[in-house]
Amino acid sequence: MDQNDSPKKYPVSTAEVAKMLGIGHVSDNLPLGSGLKVSDLPVTDLPVENSVAEASSQVELNFKPAKNLAEDLLAKEAKQPIYIKIAKAILPYAAVFTVGLFLYFFFFSSFNFSTLFKIKNAAPATPKETAIQQLEKQDLTAYYAWIGSYYYDVSDAKIIDPEYDNSGNGLTNFEKFLLKLNPKSYDTLGLKMADSQALALGLDPASGKPLNNDQKDLIAKYIDLEVASNRLTLYNLQNPGQVAGAGIGIRGDSITPVATTRSTLEITQNTAPKTGTNVSAPNIGTEVEINTAVAGRLEIPSLNVNVPIIWTQDVKNFNKDLQAGVVHYPGTALPGQIGTAYISGHSSNYAWVKGDFNKVFSKLGNLADNTSFKITVVQKNGKDAIFHYVVTDHKEFSATDQEQFKNTGESIVALSTCWPVGSTAKRLVVFGQLTQVER
Repeated sequence: MDQNDSPKKYPVSTAEVAKMLGIGHVSDNLPLGSGLKVSDLPVTDLPVENSVAEASSQVELNFKPAKNLAEDLLAKEAKQPIYIKIAKAILPYAAVFTVGLFLYFFFFSSFNFSTLFKIKNAAPATPKETAIQQLEKQDLTAYYAWIGSYYYDVSDAKIIDPEYDNSGNGLTNFEKFLLKLNPKSYDTLGLKMADSQALALGLDPASGKPLNNDQKDLIAKYIDLEVASNRLTLYNLQNPGQVAGAGIGIRGDSITPVATTRSTLEITQNTAPKTGTNVSAPNIGTEVEINTAVAGRLEIPSLNVNVPIIWTQDVKNFNKDLQAGVVHYPGTALPGQIGTAYISGHSSNYAWVKGDFNKVFSKLGNLADNTSFKITVVQKNGKDAIFHYVVTDHKEFSATDQEQFKNTGESIVALSTCWPVGSTAKRLVVFGQLTQVER
């Protein structure tokens, strides 16, 4: 052996250096007086034999034969709950069934996926509505004490509901509370007009005198007279000549309960015309079943009007619904039915009320006879139906005039708005007759 091949020897590091660097082998023969033990050092030596054995064991674990791995997986799967096994078994079939069902509806069914993306009956809050609701919460105790002085033995909770109109004059109970009006009275002073009509003319319904500044401020902040006019018109349509408050006891009065009638508007069911055919006969039909949960659409090209039709379900929603489009009066005929489908929209609104439809009917007076317009609805089968109309007449009415709802035995749409612009004194109504249906 060459002398140069002999193992090299290095000086053993001291315990202090080994501890500081954390390296090297430190024997048990630590210098005397150092106070160090092997356990004090960062690295503890293991016998070479044990280290090799542990490394060999780890290699075996990391390189198990494929057969053993498969056996382990099978054993693990056997321990799974039965419902997981069933789910795994049927999952591929469920996926195939779902895809097949989708393809069937897409290609062969009348279901229209576009319905899922159509506008629903939106109801955004208005500033006045928000303000009066906040005031209701603050004054609710005073309100119930006030209305309790007029009624007893109430059998219907809506009679004392702040948002209900007992008298049918277009004002809610809470609005009458604010104005200090009798909640039972349609015409408080006997001015031969509804209290809401008196307000529209600038008169105090309780005194007949011009509104004072406080009353004007109160109306400007809390009461929408155009909405009140809509309520008044609808109430007179549904309850001609009737006294509100039937079925309750009223102090000092005796009222006989009466049944609500449909008045001049009895809707007749007939057979719908074929797609694209002209309509001249009066029996237009109602085979088109309208889904009133989805907004329709009114288009008047000559006025550049393209607006949602909200199928109002409750008079209390007039305020919100008018902010979302034009409203269809509940209880009147639907487009395509025999009778008058009554649709109303704003001609003006207060400057501070934000909305896209505050002046949607401001140019309704410019809609000439023989002008065409159309209404698109979503049917219950998901498909669209389009009704085409031609303007036949336009007139001005008072809010309570039943003539505007007159049924001529034809399918008519009445487009209505408060008139003149900026006033609720009268109503301008444009009548259109159905001429064609597309389905």
